[in-house]
Amino acid sequence: MTSAADCLIADIGATHARFSRFVDHGQPAEVVVLATIGFADATALVAAAMKALSLDRLDAACFAVAGPVVNDRVEVTNGELVFDATALEQTFTCPVRLVNDFVALATAIPMLEHFEVIGGDVEAGRRRGVKAVLGPGSGLGMSVLLPEGATGWRVLASEGGHTDLAPGNHLEQELLSLLMTEYGTVCWETVLSGPGLVRLHQQVCRLWGLPIESLTAEEISRRGVNADDPVCHQTLEMFFGLLGAAAGNLALMVRAEAGVYIGGGIVPSLAEFARSSPLRRRFEERAELAHLMKKIPLLLILDSYPGLVGAAACLNG
Repeated sequence: MTSAADCLIADIGATHARFSRFVDHGQPAEVVVLATIGFADATALVAAAMKALSLDRLDAACFAVAGPVVNDRVEVTNGELVFDATALEQTFTCPVRLVNDFVALATAIPMLEHFEVIGGDVEAGRRRGVKAVLGPGSGLGMSVLLPEGATGWRVLASEGGHTDLAPGNHLEQELLSLLMTEYGTVCWETVLSGPGLVRLHQQVCRLWGLPIESLTAEEISRRGVNADDPVCHQTLEMFFGLLGAAAGNLALMVRAEAGVYIGGGIVPSLAEFARSSPLRRRFEERAELAHLMKKIPLLLILDSYPGLVGAAACLNG
């Protein structure tokens, strides 16, 4: 690694892209946030970030992108930008590493400090065991963190957000039927994401026999945190119940006894609501294995820009 001032890290989603200069083992000092949808291609986005950060050249870069990385190339899921490491290296004349955004988030977990723990054994989150990571944002990301050797970690990428939605009660079964009629295939990401929250609200309106009110995910969240707007409130309750079910499924699949970490752009900002929501109850509802689930902590990631912390670690690793 050369100078930190000449290296660029980024956490790039379908809605926003966050850029910063490389910082070794620390929080990014200056972060530039750009609207991803405002750029025609990845090169233009990176060039705009460099200009905003007063970077004339690069010695290296690591971009954590919301999508599966295949042969050093990644298309932003739910977006239009395509990142090709070879093309970016030729344009910016430096090594470029591409990683999935939730691979970066999982990589950051051992370096993060601020969590909201919801149930389970708090000490389990500090142990060197399998940890699962998921979080709704523009989509639903997932990954797994495995202990490797005495002090190291290994990250497994996942696209589990695109597995089939599994309803856990009669109301969710009705919801699934409505969603299948409108969208065909329905996965967890269909409802557990920003656009998914909007879809969920629309279907709750239909279940209640009400006209569909056009609301953004932010408006639904704001109006749903108390009972003043009962439709938005039930929408949030269902959202967190489904998230608890998805988190429980992931925890069982990988035996994540050292904790399930929830990040993304939606849930950490609703930490207080999450505590009283069905999140924890649905996480633990696992029939014969409920006793195992009760020990596993759910931890909301509250650190600022954890994806950038992970991208920096991937660049330095």
